[in-house]
Amino acid sequence: MPSKMNGEADQFSEQNVLQIALNETKLMANGINTCILEASDDQLRRDYMTVLGDVYCQQKQIYDIMEQKGYYQTQQAKPEAVNQAKSKFMSQSN
Repeated sequence: MPSKMNGEADQFSEQNVLQIALNETKLMANGINTCILEASDDQLRRDYMTVLGDVYCQQKQIYDIMEQKGYYQTQQAKPEAVNQAKSKFMSQSN
């Protein structure tokens, strides 16, 4: 959060702005998903699904920028971990 020092407000860093934008797109996607699940009108449901797709694209763009700038670092998943997660998911869906 910016704070006042010597009468001037500190500026948000680029990383802070991008992190806030990323968090907001995640919250937006969550809210839109709830709207989709609760929509009783088919056309409204389709419209929400279109908007959700747009929000996913925005989130991915923000994530890609953060990753390119080194603000969001992830580790490459090991193939064994991927297979284990896949097996767990498959057993839960059966």
